[in-house]
Amino acid sequence: MKVAVRLIGLFFLLFWIISILIDGLKHSEMGYEVDLCEDYTEFDSLTSDRIHYRNWDLIDYRASYCTHYRSYEDLANQSREKRNLINPSNNEYGAYWGSVYKQLVEENDEWVSFMADSLLQTALLDSLDAASLAELTVSFVQDIPYHFINSGDCSEADKKKHPCVALAKFGILSPYEFLHTLSGDCDTRAVLLFSLLRKLNFDPMIVVSYEYRHAMLALNIPSSGDHITLGRKNYYFWETTAKGWPVGMLPPDMQNIDYWEIALVNEL
Repeated sequence: MKVAVRLIGLFFLLFWIISILIDGLKHSEMGYEVDLCEDYTEFDSLTSDRIHYRNWDLIDYRASYCTHYRSYEDLANQSREKRNLINPSNNEYGAYWGSVYKQLVEENDEWVSFMADSLLQTALLDSLDAASLAELTVSFVQDIPYHFINSGDCSEADKKKHPCVALAKFGILSPYEFLHTLSGDCDTRAVLLFSLLRKLNFDPMIVVSYEYRHAMLALNIPSSGDHITLGRKNYYFWETTAKGWPVGMLPPDMQNIDYWEIALVNEL
């Protein structure tokens, strides 16, 4: 009788341990908060597909998150070909870039859905509110090291400080190209985030500045600080080219609001 009781107890102990391990694996696959997660990319030598393992912190380092995903060389090539066919409909600075950004968002809409779904699952598993979901999404992109994306060569780029991608039409990569290569500059990042946040039911905007030669995300959420107003909505600037930038804070050398104009709003 004692032997049977011990066997039953051992069975339930093993079941409990296995359940914890399985639950931990599920959480890791979906991007749930974990203590340890490496940050690297695996390359498939036959297809050039990639598996990206991503680990990043929220802006104030109160939590770390981990996820991984596969990106496909074939889809990245298709996305690049679509980008090369874009024909802007207006020559004025803001409208020109707005036309480019809009076509990139529309053409990559289905291809980035998996990433929006993954970020949403992460937020749900950790019971994050809407503001924290927005921060989770933005910090995911902020954490990716900056690359120059040039329409010409990279001869004038400071390649010791940042890597450079040459001969990219418009000097931008599409949202899927960015997820595949993890190479992105200011507007490459802003367009990906516009796509993701729009899918997550936020109200994003992309703003550009001819004077500052910069593009940035702006988001209509309850906040404070630097913002641009459209109708009765306040869209708060959100710098995405480096870690740690909070919503509503313009870089010190880019604080003249008059130098910013709206390129794309969430009316797709």
